[in-house]
Order: sequence, then structure tokens, then C-alpha cells
Amino acid sequence: MRTILQCIMNRGLVHSSIDALCKSVGISKTFFYSFFSSKEELVLQALRYQQPKLLCYAQELMNNPEFSWRESVKAFLKNCCYGGKAGFAILSIEEEQQVYRCLSKESFQAFRSDQARLYHDLLTIFGVPANKVDPRLFGNLSLTMMMIYKAIPDTMPFLFPEVADDMVEFQINALLDEMQRAKKNQ
Repeated sequence: MRTILQCIMNRGLVHSSIDALCKSVGISKTFFYSFFSSKEELVLQALRYQQPKLLCYAQELMNNPEFSWRESVKAFLKNCCYGGKAGFAILSIEEEQQVYRCLSKESFQAFRSDQARLYHDLLTIFGVPANKVDPRLFGNLSLTMMMIYKAIPDTMPFLFPEVADDMVEFQINALLDEMQRAKKNQ
């Protein structure tokens, strides 16, 4: 799991072949396929594997007395947005499409359910009631911010790369403002 996450962070999913992955961990392709039906199924499992790390990181930030609530949540979102730099694998728009095309309906629904639970758990850690901010909305806003940042300039060349960091800062602050309002209105 760590190997595929590292490959996504370093080279992207497109440049991570089953052969290279198997060689990296010292297993045969036959052995690989006894556990996973495809590279895309492995990716889903790797993203699930990463979820407890994300939750622990969020909790560590929230427990840090040096940070305010806003600073903690901002640090979490910012570090997720910058993905590989912070040790988190974030799929690009193309990678998400590639994975989705290869999944069964059941695998997709199970993963979507896992993702909704992850965002619910994150909101709980952040002290934001799920009845005030829909976890799926929080997930969509967070992921689009991360994926668009990752897409500049290669996939989305008409966006301005010189203000990509400013865009992230603005989006995070807007999301934080709404989360704070929800917390206050509990």
C-alpha cells in the first residue's frame, strides 16, 4: 500500500505499471493478481489504507495547543491540497477517471461509502456537526480544491499557475469561514 501511494505521489498513477509495482515490492504479477483484480482496485485499497493516517493527522493538529481551531483545520486542508509534499496521495482528474472506468459498480459504491464516512469523521474531529455541513459537500469542496491545484497547469492550462497558491488560500479560507459558521450555530 505504501508503495502505490508513493508512486501516486512521485510519478502519478499513469506512470505506475503493475510490473514496476510488483518489482518494487518483490512479488510476481501472479501473486499480485491473487489479491487485486486490477491496478485500479489496488489504488482504491491504497486510498482506504491512507484514511486512518489522514484522521490521525487531523486529530494531532486539533490536539496541538499551539494552534487555534482555524489554524489546525487550515494546516490539514493545506497539507492535503499539496498532496505529495505532505505525504498524502491525491489523484489527479485523469487518474480518478481512469480508476472509475475500471471499477465495478459495487466497488465504486463501497468506496464512495468509505469516502463519505471519512469526511464525516473529519468533520467530527473538527467539531463541525454533520447536520450543519454535509460530509459529502465537505468532501467535494476539499477534493475539487486539491484536484484543481494538482491539475494546474498540465490538465487545466487556461488557469493561471502563478496564482495557484493564492487560489488554494482563498478556497481554504472560504471553506473555513463556512465551517466556523456551522460550528457557532450548533
